[in-house]
Amino acid sequence: MLSRIIFLVSFFVVFSFAEDIIATASNGSTVILHDNGRWEYYQNNAKIRDVRPTAIPEDAKYEISIKYESVDRIKKDVRMAMEADFATEEEIKDSLRKVPKGGIVYFQVPTKQIKAGFVRDLIYSIYDTGKKPIFSQRASDSEASASEDSGVSNLLVVPIYARPKAKVMKAKVVSETGRQTLEFDIPVK
Repeated sequence: MLSRIIFLVSFFVVFSFAEDIIATASNGSTVILHDNGRWEYYQNNAKIRDVRPTAIPEDAKYEISIKYESVDRIKKDVRMAMEADFATEEEIKDSLRKVPKGGIVYFQVPTKQIKAGFVRDLIYSIYDTGKKPIFSQRASDSEASASEDSGVSNLLVVPIYARPKAKVMKAKVVSETGRQTLEFDIPVK
């Protein structure tokens, strides 16, 4: 009779936990595997803050880069393009006056990372000197535009209208939902 009760109790214990399974992933994190195929990190796990690249799911990885074009480079490109179109010197000078004095900053991402239905809304800021940004704007990656570089999209194109005071400007990308921040140094040439 006692063996029958132990069998019955163990049967109910196994049956009640058959829905969720606690397992250790290849990166050492403890996860809960649900019977519907979904998984999540085990919340009472000290390893939950594992930030190694192997611990981050592929959908959460997002590579943002900064490209800076100096005012001299932009002016050279404008002049060459207008001379190729046989513009007069006055037309060229007029166009050169419209070039931003601080150059242009491009926030870029590989095009393959932009996925329909999975939109990231980020805040982009640029700092020259001091703690107050000279530029700050919220933009979504669904608004990204194609760049001249193959496989890369421009998330945001920022003309800097004043000459930078510092030799290195700072850029910051902030995700409020994930509370993540990326910071970049932009050498001014």
